Amino acid sequence: MKKLFTFAACALMASAAWANVITLDLNDSMNPATIEYNDLGIWTGTYNDVDFTWLEFGGNYGEFMLSHLIDGEGASWGGYYWDGFTIAKGGDTTDYGLPGSGGTWTANFGGCMAGGGAVINEDGTMSADPEQPYLVAYYSSWAMEGPSNQLMFMDGTGSTAFEPVGVYVCNHPWPYYGCVHGDGSARAFEEGDYFELTAHGVDAEGNETTVSMNLVEFTDGELKAANDWTFFDLSSLGKVVSVYFTLNSTDTGAYGMNTAAYFCMDKFQVSVDGPSAVEVVNVDREVASKKYVNLAGKISDKPFDGVNVVVTTYTDGTTRTVKVFK
Repeated sequence: MKKLFTFAACALMASAAWANVITLDLNDSMNPATIEYNDLGIWTGTYNDVDFTWLEFGGNYGEFMLSHLIDGEGASWGGYYWDGFTIAKGGDTTDYGLPGSGGTWTANFGGCMAGGGAVINEDGTMSADPEQPYLVAYYSSWAMEGPSNQLMFMDGTGSTAFEPVGVYVCNHPWPYYGCVHGDGSARAFEEGDYFELTAHGVDAEGNETTVSMNLVEFTDGELKAANDWTFFDLSSLGKVVSVYFTLNSTDTGAYGMNTAAYFCMDKFQVSVDGPSAVEVVNVDREVASKKYVNLAGKISDKPFDGVNVVVTTYTDGTTRTVKVFK
């Protein structure tokens, strides 16, 4: 799996109207109102049933809703279980599951192979910051009330229809190291094995479309893994009212997948038609710089012919990234 040039949020121009791209910001939490972390960098409310069936992030530009306990109240079994998404920081990449043992992973599940939350640089490339939060996703194939790892979005006008643009994903340490050397339940990967992430888009009529990528694969005698923040293009899902994620592995047994069912996610991006999108404007900020990136990854102060990813950096440190056509 070769590393590809990753593009940040894309804004598409349709007719005379612009579509706005809105990016999930984990520092803009609504529910929980504040996020506290334990010594392992894991949100302290992860095993708390009360009011956390869904996590909510956003503001007047719209609201992202991510499932945390999709089975509803009481589903944590007294504080020992969660499914869907939780929040972490620190980017722990420690291997806690030496061959033959996976027990310590149950406490140390807040890691991220990228090393921290996703940061979009001026040139459109990605880096990781251990001080920035990211999502740890646990996929439960046993969820009773609906698929785990669901995401929905409601824009500033109350519309729940959106077009997914993409999201940055990377491996969680538990499945990654399990694929490397086994962990007591999972075996080490061999030629032809893969660990696959699939995004399911559900439209207003309940129809589904899917798109997949491999988080780990063993091909040509080599284990290849998405251990850096990698852009997962979701634009082929079209207009939807929800997206949910599933995991699949070639390492399966009598009770299903043996590979640990975790992955990490950040910067989910949605496209909303211009008339229904509300942008947040900081009147105190000014444009500090503007860079243009073409499809070959070249950077310039002037736009290229054809497709450009325009990265605007403001004086308050925020950035805005759109795709335009010249």
